[in-house]
Amino acid sequence: MKVKLLLICLLFFAETQAQQAKFLVSNGKKLPLQEFVVNGDYEARLPFILFLHGAGERGSDNLAQTKVGLPVLMQTLKAAGLEHYVLWAPQCPSDQRWTDVDWKAIEHTMKKNPTWPMQVLMNGIDSLVLNTRMIDTTRMYIVGLSMGGYGTWEYIARQPYRFAGAMPVCGGGDIAQAKNNSQTGVWAFHGKADNVVPYANSVRMVNATKKVNTNVHLISYPDVKHDSWNKAFAEKKIVRDFISTRKK
Repeated sequence: MKVKLLLICLLFFAETQAQQAKFLVSNGKKLPLQEFVVNGDYEARLPFILFLHGAGERGSDNLAQTKVGLPVLMQTLKAAGLEHYVLWAPQCPSDQRWTDVDWKAIEHTMKKNPTWPMQVLMNGIDSLVLNTRMIDTTRMYIVGLSMGGYGTWEYIARQPYRFAGAMPVCGGGDIAQAKNNSQTGVWAFHGKADNVVPYANSVRMVNATKKVNTNVHLISYPDVKHDSWNKAFAEKKIVRDFISTRKK
């Protein structure tokens, strides 16, 4: 089935990056999106990074999703040597979630169908891959914090062929679906003192994924609570390894 995607663009320019406020529209649903094209005047195809925000950044202002975690990540990407890339930061509506789960539960079962924001996003990325030659499809990456960490685990379960690397921070997933992920490298982060999303959620997903994938890592922070993303996104060596991974 051909995916139809409508992009409504408002452009803002900086010295080394173009930041575009857009909307992804699919099947009558609209999802706000910020797109960053960093040093896009490059002869080769560009790596692509998808950034999924947490619950606190939901809304419709198409701005809040860029304020938490993402600035640190983009600084570290630069420090790690990634000079040219495209980054998408979509915004989930206030009454929706990237994935339909109880965040405090130790385990959950992935629903048959994704939530509509996740479906619109997946349709948009499918369309991007099909319709542009700008993206290096061997270097596509997904990053998510908290609610976005859950979304990251679910996305690579639903489309294990899409991303070379995944970085879920203080999230969780359905361990029964971990068997699908034999291709995507995973760097999962979680604070052991997390009082919002149980640390055990990342432990269980990493252990289950390791049964089918050797490129899976859990980085634990003993005294960190839920806000582990800034510490995680500042890990230059790990971020460098993450962006160096290529899809087979």
